Amino acid sequence: MYEFLTSHWTRPQPHSAYTARELWTDPHVAEQMLALHLDPDGDVASRNHRSIDRIVAWLDQRFDLSAGKRVLDLGCGPGLYANRMSRLGARVTGVDFSGTSLAHAERAAPDGVARPRYLAADYLDLELDEDFDLILLIYGDLCALNPAQRARLHESIRAWLAPGGSFAFDVFSSALFDQVEEEARYTFEPDGGFWSPESHFHFLRRFKYEDDALYLDRHAILEPEGTREMFNWMQCYDAESLERELDGLGWEVLATLGSLAGDPYDAARHDFAAITQPR
Repeated sequence: MYEFLTSHWTRPQPHSAYTARELWTDPHVAEQMLALHLDPDGDVASRNHRSIDRIVAWLDQRFDLSAGKRVLDLGCGPGLYANRMSRLGARVTGVDFSGTSLAHAERAAPDGVARPRYLAADYLDLELDEDFDLILLIYGDLCALNPAQRARLHESIRAWLAPGGSFAFDVFSSALFDQVEEEARYTFEPDGGFWSPESHFHFLRRFKYEDDALYLDRHAILEPEGTREMFNWMQCYDAESLERELDGLGWEVLATLGSLAGDPYDAARHDFAAITQPR
């Protein structure tokens, strides 16, 4: 136990561990995440549903989704965007590796010709032999990836885009990074909680990497039968650093926005969005 906690308290090298799959596929945690997604007023796993409605409406206005546009929703979760876009008439493919989330997406999907297609897959390993008019990556998913994963995903997205198609996504901002502080805390959950249905301790260590505008929430879950860790990395950007990264990967930024609801860019916000195309 001493060795485990000593390791947990030690600052790891940036992106030295990746546990996103475990986070989203653990049966108990996946149910907790789904409940957060479906909270209409919450902004934890997804944006609140009023914001989602605004985003889908703006995407329809910008990209004419109702004209039957082909949309690829990466990290679609329980279909909160995909099902709304399908109801407008878009032909949507949603991709996620959480079976719990996809099961809800299927249950909530509209019937008829506009019903979305849902694929259970890790979008980093996805192979698709088709084109899309619009590809979406919503709620900071890009920020959880390391630089090599981001480059790999950009390459795939480039291959999946139809001529003239756009990649729209959002990221977390430098303003958020500036407010984050390193911390250490723990809780005891005798009757179970978010991380486990059983009695457990939860330890959190937050590390900041100032030179990289990167922070890590390192979670340790100690249960009677063992211990495990979850690493939640978050890369933060400002408009200039995001454009530099995209330029190096061969993308042109068509618009920098405050959100995918079309809000104007504001450097003080905790997130912002970009509309891009391959150069």
